[in-house]
This record gives sequence, structure tokens and C-alpha cells, in this order.
Amino acid sequence: MTLLRQLILAILALLLLVLAGSITISVSNTRHYLDAQLQSHAQDAATSLGLSLSTSAAEGDHATMESMVDAMFDSGYYRSMHIVDTAGTPLVSREQPVRFEDVPAWFVRLIPLQTPLGEAMLMSGWRQLGRVKVTSNPGYAYLEMWRTTRDSVQLFTLVALLAVGLSVLGVNIILRPLRAVEAQAAAIADREFPVQEQLPRTRDLRRVVEAMNHMSRKVRQMLDEQIALGERLRERAYRDPVTGFGNRALFQRDLEHLLESAEEHFRGVLALVQLRDFRGYNETHGYAAGDELLRQTAAAIREATAEFRPYCLARLGGADFGLLFPRGGDDEVAALGAALSRALASLQERGLLPDGDAGHIGLAVHDGTDSVSMLLSRADTALRQAQVSTGNAWQLAATDTRRQPLPATAWRTLLSASLRDGKFALFAQSVVRLNDPAKVLHTEVLVRLPTNEGLLPAGGFMPMAERLGLASAIDRAVITTLLARVRPSDTARHLAVNLSPASMGDPQFRSWLFEKLDQHRQVAPNLTFELPEYGVARDLPALRELAAGLARRGSGLGLDHFGRGFNPLGYLASLKLRHLKVDGRYIHTLTQESDSRYFISTLREIAHGLDCQIIAESVEDAAQLAAVVELHMDGAQGYHLSMPQAL
Repeated sequence: MTLLRQLILAILALLLLVLAGSITISVSNTRHYLDAQLQSHAQDAATSLGLSLSTSAAEGDHATMESMVDAMFDSGYYRSMHIVDTAGTPLVSREQPVRFEDVPAWFVRLIPLQTPLGEAMLMSGWRQLGRVKVTSNPGYAYLEMWRTTRDSVQLFTLVALLAVGLSVLGVNIILRPLRAVEAQAAAIADREFPVQEQLPRTRDLRRVVEAMNHMSRKVRQMLDEQIALGERLRERAYRDPVTGFGNRALFQRDLEHLLESAEEHFRGVLALVQLRDFRGYNETHGYAAGDELLRQTAAAIREATAEFRPYCLARLGGADFGLLFPRGGDDEVAALGAALSRALASLQERGLLPDGDAGHIGLAVHDGTDSVSMLLSRADTALRQAQVSTGNAWQLAATDTRRQPLPATAWRTLLSASLRDGKFALFAQSVVRLNDPAKVLHTEVLVRLPTNEGLLPAGGFMPMAERLGLASAIDRAVITTLLARVRPSDTARHLAVNLSPASMGDPQFRSWLFEKLDQHRQVAPNLTFELPEYGVARDLPALRELAAGLARRGSGLGLDHFGRGFNPLGYLASLKLRHLKVDGRYIHTLTQESDSRYFISTLREIAHGLDCQIIAESVEDAAQLAAVVELHMDGAQGYHLSMPQAL
């Protein structure tokens, strides 16, 4: 029961007690007054009648006696009149029944009135002739007492209703700051941190509001400090301070993870870029100018390769850069080489180099058979070959002609046919709770593409689907198939469904998704939609709109591959996420790197502060699982724990 309702009930109970007491006192006083009045009325009537009848009684004039008695008795104020002689023989007797007109019978039974007897002597000189006995009629007294009581109750009820109304209004005004405090506390629990600008005038309530405002600011400050610490740890461990690219550790970690993870199924291009004679440039122009050249080179590379959606851009040291891109056909590899060549040539246009010979590029296509060292060796060989060619030249390492990647047109044909024929296969992989491995937190839905070489994981075709503008269509097909298979009665199974960043940023897709969830209201609360963290920061308004729309329908939002990019972490507080899945590249290095441990520990504190679960991706062996358990993460997912099963 709310405090407002309790106060109103207390006020109402108090008013009822006052009403009952007032009415009881009023009725009691009225009753005693009427008892006295009935006694006085009967005695006065008997005395008056005794004096009036004495002469007639002495003369024996019974007719006159009866006339005088009738004249008084017919007024209706008397219940009985009896005139008797000294022997008790009735001379004149009059009686009438008591009638209680307009008075409820229960009122008469509840409040009985006395009808006292009034007596007087009939005298003739000193001789006693008889007695006069009179009792008053209580009917009029009951009527008067009933009217008085009824009017009192009506008046008090009106006053009570008015008092209750004013009390409700007053209590509402007084408790308004408390309701605001309640809303503020609920918002803090819901990972929002509002501050009440308008303080109440009541001193006690003002202190409560000020304390809540202080707590909201402190919680927000602590969360901001944790977020800032996480960002600093990630920056220090994996970001090059000069160019803003990743560093060698990040590049090595990403390359190993992409090549070794079955789910990533990386088939792409490794590019090594090296500026020519960077040491001589530093000696001639100074280290500050050398740093500026590196920054401008990084900016030129980032701008030139944006359309190729790079996995990783890193500075490996000195003037060496390592870049990873999704797979593509020969025409796309050639386009990538030409774009990097133009980026190097633009350094002269920016006034940084005296001539157009800025550096060289070596490219190597990974077809799934190379190890990390082999792929790096092939790319380095291509770089050396480019260096003996013209300025800004690029060179592609030789590839196995039996495993040539599909060109973009072939990919479009394959993906379009799979969409048309509904060939995408759905698999499911369990995410287990670490403190109870037998309990499944949720099940992630994985999509596979049937090809001549077998089932291809999403990491093998979704990058190309995004480049071809087919990612949203694939997401629609997967969600439609999933909703058709999930039974509304299966409420114990929570499913996580992957969405592409392209779908998130598409207003038509968001509207379609919300409409689908409205049509499956029983299933919607058991669905969580996951987005890759590295792709959502490009369109935060669309992300927040998606999160709000999902929350209104009971569905959740999660971020996977978290930590792959260098996005600021501050936006997490406004999303009300169900979970964060830490990218496998951090999990795979937990047994070797302390930086990954520090980052995950800080990220765990941030997630738990936001009432969000933190889950480890790509747990592939017992050592990684032990490290994840030691870090007190909430859940884990990977081939070591659960193999994907057909859904």
C-alpha cells in the first residue's frame, strides 16, 4: 500500500473516530435533556390539571372534569392521563399508543427514552379528593432527537468529505517530492542518473532529495570513472599513441584470432604498408615532423580504405602498418591495392614529402590454409617485391589457383539464390552460467550458408553481404524463420539473435522488426538481439531507437565482439543492455597477457554497475575457461563448452 493511501486512510479513520465520538456525545446529551423535559412536561401537566380539577372534583362534576382532561389530552403530547379518587377508583382515564412517525425502529431500540410519571393531588381545602397521574408522549422527543442526530451526521459527513479532499490534495503536494525521489531511485536502478533541480520547501523532504541527488551524482561519477579507466587501459594496451591505430600487440592478437577461430572463418587480405626511408626523414626534419607524417599517413589510409570495411588498422612500429580486410575477388584486391597506393601518393599533396615516392604495399590473400607466420611471410615477400618496383607500388603475393576467392558478382548470385530459396541453416549454441555450468543463460542462434565446400559460418559471408547491401535481407530471413519455429509455450528458452549494423541503421528494418515482435508478443520477452560493438558506434541515435523499441516490447539488446574497436564506452549507460560478450581475441590471450585481464576486470565492473551480464566469447580450451572463471564473469560461450547444434 502506498504512503499516500496509508495517510488518507489514517486521516479518514481519525475523522470517523471524531464523528463517532461527537455523535455519541451529542445523542447522549440530547437524550438526557429530553428525559428531563419529559419529566418536567408530565409534572407540569399533572400539577396544572390538579389545580384546575379540584373545584369540579369537590362538586362531583364529572362532565367538566372529562372536558378539561380531553382538552389537554387531545393535544397529542401525552401518553396517558388518569384521575383516581382516594380509594384508587378511576374517575377519568385517557390513554393513546405511542407512535414514532418518521423515526426508524432501530433508532428507537438503540436509544430508549424514559417516560416518567407526573403526579398531583386533588384538594378541597385540607381534604384530599384524589390524584392526577400524567405520562408524556415520547414520540415527539424521538422525532426531535432523530432529526438532530441525522442533521449532525449529514453535516459531519460533508465536513469529513471536504476534509478528506483537502487532505488528499495537501498530502499529494507534500508527497510530490517523495514520488520524485521514488522515480529517481527507480531511474538509478534502471541505469539512469537524474538529478532533481527543484528542491521541496519542507526541510526534512529537502534533505532526502539532496541526499538522493548526491547519491545519483556519486554513482554516475563512479561509473564514469570506471568507464574512463577501461578506456585508458584499452588505449594503453592496444592503441598506438601517435596514429590512433592499433598497435603491434593488437594486430598480432587480431590476426591470430581471425585465423584460428572457426566462427570468424576469416578469408581476407593482409596488407603491409611501409614508408620509404622513415629514419632519414626523422633525421632531416626531426621527430615531431616524423610523428606528424605518421599521423597524416594513418589518416590517408583510414580515408582510402573506409569502403573496404577493415577488420584492423595497426601501426606495427616505425613506419610499418598492418591492415586486415574482408575477402574479395581479384578485382576488389586490385581496388584495395590501388586505394592504398593513392593514399601514399597523397602525402606529397599534403606537403609532407618532396616527391611522390612515399612507400610500398604488400598484399596477401588468406584462403583458409595459411598459418599466422605463413601469411605474414607471404605479405612481407610481396612488400619486398613492391620495393624494387616503382614508387607507391603494390604487389600481391602468389595464391593457390585452386582456391581462388569468389568475385563480388558470384557472391551476389549465391546470396540472392539462398535468400530466394530459403537455404540459410540455423544452428544454436548454448551460453552457460559459470557458477552453474548446467544452467544455460541463453542460446545464441547462428546462421550458416550452404556452399559446395560445406556450411559456411556467418563470419565467412556476412562481410560480403554487408558490402553488397544484402545484410538486412538476411537478417529478415533469419528472424522470420526463427519466429516460425519457436513455440509460444516455450517460455523457458531465451534466444539471442544476431543483427548486422546495416539492419540497425535501416529505419525500414527497425519498423519491420517491431511489427514482427508485436505479432509475437509471447515470444518477444525471450528474445535478445545482438549487435557487434565495433559497428554500432557509427550511428548511436539509431542504436538508442532500436534499444528503446525493443524494451517497449519486452525484448533485450546485447553487444557482442565487445572490445574489437576503440569506441568510447560512455554510451553503454543509456542502452540498458542485457549482456556484453567480450570478443574472443581478449579471451584467447588471457593466459599470456595481463592487459587483457585488467581490461576485462574493469569492463566487468562497468557491466555489473549497469546491471548487465558480461560473457566470454570463443572459449576454446580449459585454460581459457579457468581464466574466465577466475575473472568472475557471468557466462561463457565457445566450442570447449558447447558445439553448435542444428536448430
